[in-house]
Formats: sequence, structure tokens, C-alpha cells
Amino acid sequence: MPLAFSYLRMSRPEQLRGDSLRRQLDASRAYAAAHGLTLDESMQDLGISAFRGKNRTEGTLAAFIEAIQGGRVPAGSVLIVENLDRLSREQVSTALNLFLTITGAGVTIVTLSDGQTYSKEGVDRDFTKLLMSIVYMARAHDESAMKSARLAEAWKAKRARAVADPTAKLTGRTPAWLSLTADRKGFRVMEDRAAIVRRIFQECAAGIGAASIARRLNEDGIRPFGRSGRGWHPSSVKKILDSESVIGTFQPHVKKDGKRVSEGVAIRAYFPSIIEEGLFHTARAALTSRRSGASGQKGRTYGNLFAGLLRCGSCGGPMHLIDKGSPPKGGRYVQCDRARRRVKEDGRLRCEEKRLHHYVTLENFVLACLPDLNIRQVLDLENETVAALRTELSQVEARLGGAQAKMKRLVALAEAAATEDEDEVDDALAGRVLELRTEISTLRRQRKELERRIPVTEAEAVADDREALMEALGHMQRLDEIEDPAERYRARAAFTQDLKRIVALITIDRGSAAITTHSGEEVHLVLDADEFMKQFGTPQPQ
Repeated sequence: MPLAFSYLRMSRPEQLRGDSLRRQLDASRAYAAAHGLTLDESMQDLGISAFRGKNRTEGTLAAFIEAIQGGRVPAGSVLIVENLDRLSREQVSTALNLFLTITGAGVTIVTLSDGQTYSKEGVDRDFTKLLMSIVYMARAHDESAMKSARLAEAWKAKRARAVADPTAKLTGRTPAWLSLTADRKGFRVMEDRAAIVRRIFQECAAGIGAASIARRLNEDGIRPFGRSGRGWHPSSVKKILDSESVIGTFQPHVKKDGKRVSEGVAIRAYFPSIIEEGLFHTARAALTSRRSGASGQKGRTYGNLFAGLLRCGSCGGPMHLIDKGSPPKGGRYVQCDRARRRVKEDGRLRCEEKRLHHYVTLENFVLACLPDLNIRQVLDLENETVAALRTELSQVEARLGGAQAKMKRLVALAEAAATEDEDEVDDALAGRVLELRTEISTLRRQRKELERRIPVTEAEAVADDREALMEALGHMQRLDEIEDPAERYRARAAFTQDLKRIVALITIDRGSAAITTHSGEEVHLVLDADEFMKQFGTPQPQ
């Protein structure tokens, strides 16, 4: 018996809740039984749209086309659909190409709604069938294009209302820590969830990465938002950290080419703010800093104080922490990542320095030499005024970066609007561009003034407090003696974050290490005396 394939596609959830699926299956079964066909019911693209061709490129229809082209669907088979628009709602040329690919392989298309059959022989014999199919395809595309345009216009009108009236809410969808009030004019903060969001931002600002934050939330038994029972993931933590909705801003989005992109003007004070803006920008700056450099695994006790600072003396590449288990056979080491992964360039290894360096030795030696550096900031001995100025500068730089990114998007939107109709550029968009220009100009002036004030204030605050310095250093060297694991983790993470403000990099070269500060100062250490003597001979390091 010839094969028949029933293809069912529905793009909207409400269609799945109705009787359409059962009705189409029953009709396909009746057709197959009446024509002596063996029916395959596996082809279902549920919740997939045909307007952008997603079913053709990703769905079961894509697999069917591949099977046709690979000769795995025998000629004489039948593809049963309710209408031709189930196959495609794309532009006529694309839809027609799909239609001809199927019929050209000897597969007959049957449309149940009007009882039509389309085969290569039938189309060749009666070209009006082809004309009819083209008309159906064109109508299906035009209908979808019109719906898409109307929906876009409706959302544009909603956004305009929301900009003009903060109480106008675009949609019932809200961030996971908010719920829409009954009158749909405001939001209620779910304090238990808001507290979790605040914790995420506080830990990120302290230097703890998204993966470690997610693990700590899971260890503390804190359930993720929504119905997920699989715990927190780094991606869900990063999504919260990247969202300006925590400070009240709503950025509308649309899907373009399958990707979610910003659309229109960001609406401020749309949501209740649950995070202070200063904390938001501090956490974002810390997150950006972690993304820009190598990090290394932290483990359960934030093992690597020098994450992102270690460099191989042979190739200049990052060195990573490697945990080989508990002593005596195991231990923690740092090793060149390129050498460990055997990275090659032009057929040759980028680095052959595979030596393992004991991490504990490195940590002890580096902490012991810190009094030789200007580490007043690292040890929290920095003048309070200077510390406040540095924090303010970090926040200004983060806000400036965000404002500049928004400006780029808005300028692109303004240019697109001007191209379509120069006389109808959206007033709200133009006003927001002007507002951002003013904000950027103000932030630049603030940054310049802070950069001027910090060294002057710092110079005025210098005092000879060597005894207090050594006492604070001793405290930092006893980080691992803090009894509470969570507090110990936070203390070590915060120390790493502060250390990066002074130390630019730590270069390890066989038996030695060189600590370089941002000011260019260097301190050299001997990690392995025997190896150092082999490499350098009798001269001793500083």
C-alpha cells in the first residue's frame, strides 16, 4: 500500500486547546482509508509559524524535505494537509519552490479542505492547477503579512501610550518578582523573590560569578522562579543581571530573523524598582570585568584568589586552577591553559610549558609580598572619601556605557523612521535621543571631574600607618580561618575583586613569578628555588 504522510501545523497555543488537531487527524485517516494508503501521523509542527519559514528550516517538514531529497520517501507517496497555507505562508517564490520540490520528487500533495490534488503529472497536464496553487500561496502570505503589520502597529500604539502615561501597561507579562494588579494599572512586588534578586546583585557586585551564584542558590535550597524543578543555572542568573527591569526600566522587544531584539524607546519607571541604581551599575561593571578576562574555576570555597590575573611567562596565555583532589596524591595547581589543551597554531604547539605550580605556595608567597606594594585600597585602609569617589567613578562609567549603547540603538531606529517617512519621525523617539545626548554629556563631565579629584584626594590622604597595614594584611592571610563557609566565600571573592584594582597581572615563568601593578611597579618571587637556580643562576630576585 502506498504511503501517506499527514502534516499538521499550528502556530498558536489556542489552536492546540481546541478541536482542530483531532479534526485534522480524523480527516487524514478517513482520506487514507478511502484511498488505500498507509498513514504516517508523525509529522506535526505544533506551535511553529510558517510565515517566516521556521517549519521549512527547523520543523518536521524540514526533515521530510530532507528525506525526499535523500530518496528515502518513495515516489507515489502522498502528503496530506488541510490547506496549502499549512505548508507555507512565505513569499510566493519561496512557497512555490517548496511546492515544486515536493511534487517534483513524485509526491502528491492533497488539500482536504477543497479536495484538490497536486502532482507533477497533474500540473504538467493542466497548468491551471499550478496557477490555483500560486493564488492560494499569495493569499496566505498576504493574510499573514497584514496580520503582522497590524500587530506591529498595535504594539507601536501601546508603546506610545505607555511612554505618555506610566500607568498604561502594555502586557500582562511581568518580571518573575512582580505581578500585575487587578486593575492592570500597577504591579505588586513579591518580596520573597525580590530578596533573591537583591542577593544575586550583591554577590555579583562582590565579585562572585554567575555560575558560583547559581550553585550557592542551589546549595541553600532556594527554588528558581517559575515551575522549573531543575535548579538555578548560570544563564538564568545572567538574565536577571542583564535586565534593567530591576531598576524599573522596560525595554520592548520584537523577534527579527528568529532573534529577540530591542524595539523602540526604553520606558523608565514602568516597573517598581527593587534594586538601587548604584548597586545595579556596580554589579554590571563587575560582570563586565569578569567577562573580559580569564577566570578559572572557583569551587565551593572560591579557591583561586588570582582569577583572571595569572599569565604564562612562556606564551602570555591565561593560567587556570586545576584541582587534582585531596593530598597527599592530589592538590591544587595552576597551569598554562594553552599547554594543557595542546593548542596549536600553524601546526605547532602555542606553548609547551606544561609545568604545574602549587597554588597554595603561590597564594602564600603573593600575600606575603603585598606589604611591598601600595595596597592600601586592597586592605580597606583607603581613605573613605577616596573609596567613595572610586565607587562613584565605577558607577558613572557603567551608566555611561549603558547610555552610549542605548544611543546607538536609538540612532539606528531614528534613521530607519526617517527613511520611511521623514515627516513622521516618532516624537517620543526623537525626544529620547535628545535626552540621552544630554545624559551622556553630563556623565562625561562627571567622569572627567572624578578622574581629576581622585589622585588629588588620594595624595592628601596618604599617612604612615605601617602597623595598621600589617595588622590588616594578617587578617587577609587568615581568610580561610573564617568559620562560616558562606562568609568565607564572600570575603575571598571581595578580596579578589579589590586585588584587581591594584595588580594588573601575575606572570609565572618556571620557578618564579612577577607581580605587576597597574602603575608599572614589579615585585619578583621565587616559587621553586631549585628551578630558579637552573634558569637564572646565582642572581636573586627582588
